[in-house]
Amino acid sequence: ETRKASRLVVGACHVGGRTLAVGLSADSGCVPARADAPTAAHLGYVHGLERIVAMVRSVARNASVAITGIGIGCTGLVYPATGTFGDMDFLPTWNGYKPVEDLSRIFQVQAALENDADAAALGEAAWGAGKDKERLIYITVGTGIGGGIILNGQLYRGADMSHPELGHHVMDPSGPECSCGFRGCWETLATGRAMENWFRN
Repeated sequence: ETRKASRLVVGACHVGGRTLAVGLSADSGCVPARADAPTAAHLGYVHGLERIVAMVRSVARNASVAITGIGIGCTGLVYPATGTFGDMDFLPTWNGYKPVEDLSRIFQVQAALENDADAAALGEAAWGAGKDKERLIYITVGTGIGGGIILNGQLYRGADMSHPELGHHVMDPSGPECSCGFRGCWETLATGRAMENWFRN
């Protein structure tokens, strides 16, 4: 972690409802190394942080590089301005923790936090199908459904700097109850868990 890096190498961390994933992202947009592990959200934030730190150290060591920054993409409600986790459906006991502060202290580099769909939209705009495009909508489908929007080349943020909760648009008012309190949200009908339930029934 104290070695000098010859190029920009960001430790990219994804915090999902089921999986923690870590990769190295070079300035070209390629991912030379990655690792993942179960989130095990019930074990709490400190356990999750320890797993993230161990994986970042491992992938950096295996790739023989020093990271120059850390980017965190997390499911649900997060506060990018303060680097704080909000009230997240899949990580209910992680609310209020500050991964930006913790990872910056541990690795002695700058860190940033975004909702995972917003982070993915930014990545797609920088290196993927949305490169050089003014407008982009990115949809993530996993444990939940999320979306990130690029307008006029900038990440769109809603009220109170929140991100658009596309997964909580009601598709079927008579559908399954959602964690948000409504019924038939897109997230209850088309996520991995929803498909598992549909298959079993």
